[in-house]
Amino acid sequence: MFNNYQDSRKILLIIVCILGIWFLIQSFQNGELFDILLILPGLILALTVHEFSHAKMADKLGDPTPENQGRLTLNPLAHMDPVGTICLLFAGFGWGKPVQINSSYFRNPAKDNMLVALAGPVSNFILAFIFLVIYGFAYYGLPLEMSWARILLTMILFTAQINLSLGVFNLLPFPPLDGSKILSYFLKGKAQAFLWNLERYSVIILIILYMTELPRLIITPIIDWIGTGMLWIASRIWNLFI
Repeated sequence: MFNNYQDSRKILLIIVCILGIWFLIQSFQNGELFDILLILPGLILALTVHEFSHAKMADKLGDPTPENQGRLTLNPLAHMDPVGTICLLFAGFGWGKPVQINSSYFRNPAKDNMLVALAGPVSNFILAFIFLVIYGFAYYGLPLEMSWARILLTMILFTAQINLSLGVFNLLPFPPLDGSKILSYFLKGKAQAFLWNLERYSVIILIILYMTELPRLIITPIIDWIGTGMLWIASRIWNLFI
């Protein structure tokens, strides 16, 4: 359908930008623009750490490509993807600029590719838990009668929620999401080939996910389950100090 990957990304970017502008106008009219501004720091942190973790894992496994392309950094500008950022900001799911790797440098390409893919979501789960723990201490330690304290508390909670959502979303087994690369490691033969062939339809898949409620229907129960478990563990930590 598309001539090449770059053309398909340009088409998706145009569609998402148009929808993003529409959502921005709607948010402004509904008074939700302030909430979007509160989400931005957590969003940038989540995407940056996610992609950095991919790059760091590939580097640890022997691939110099991420370092050569300047991806071994926590500078958000090196990792932000315009399409994925808009999607995460307005649709509740998204992604960063994909980290390019060269599997020929890996000792065990199949396993190492899976580990590189897994590193991104795992980093988001770790961040989500850390910010949930911080939220509890901030709730009891900040002067909540002050507006700045309530704003800070909201930003902390948003950061935890965004990281949890990003981690779960990227585990969905659809190309080009991390979940497809993780699942591919456990598949063989025709099943693995079928999953690889889906890569050519990745832009269409992302458009469908963006335009429908499917991601929320799939990931919301999972987010609730994982979030509940994290809160249970975090509460035990809070009880040790509060």
